[in-house]
Amino acid sequence: MKKILTAVAVLFVSLGALAQGTINFANGAPGVNAPITDASGALAAGTGFVAQLWAGATAGSLTAVSPTATFATGASAGYFFGGSRTIPGVATGSSAFIQVRVWSSGFADWASAFAAYTANNPAAQIGGDLVPAWASPNLGGGPTPPANLIGMQSFNLRAVPEPSTIALAALGAAALLFRRRK
Repeated sequence: MKKILTAVAVLFVSLGALAQGTINFANGAPGVNAPITDASGALAAGTGFVAQLWAGATAGSLTAVSPTATFATGASAGYFFGGSRTIPGVATGSSAFIQVRVWSSGFADWASAFAAYTANNPAAQIGGDLVPAWASPNLGGGPTPPANLIGMQSFNLRAVPEPSTIALAALGAAALLFRRRK
């Protein structure tokens, strides 16, 4: 009797694992070529930047999917290869809404990097949050391999503008106003 109960329990656990869809968290894979650049335009490389997958059943229900991934170096700079990620609450064979967020690695998570960026911390670079979530191809799972991030587009990280840039913009606006008065 114990063997039968154990077998039934293992069967239910196996079916539960198959119920969640999976996706290949990489921006360089078949059908995907979306390198990420930092605020200066250089390809994001190494452990200086962190990428995290945000996913959900709808565009308004995105949540962070762990673990995060760091970027490759050398000829593969600009790309991350995070491997297969399970999308909670989205079944195998169905589509999920996906967004990739990237930040400079001096911050523990997206929330702290975003808070530092909004507080004008010059060390904070963030990106991906302005790219609309897109519908993924049908998710893999079980015997089906994970889907790739088809539909992902390249983006640049944003940095807090230097005070001199803001001053220059204000000076330009003042010059335009002065010219208009003449």
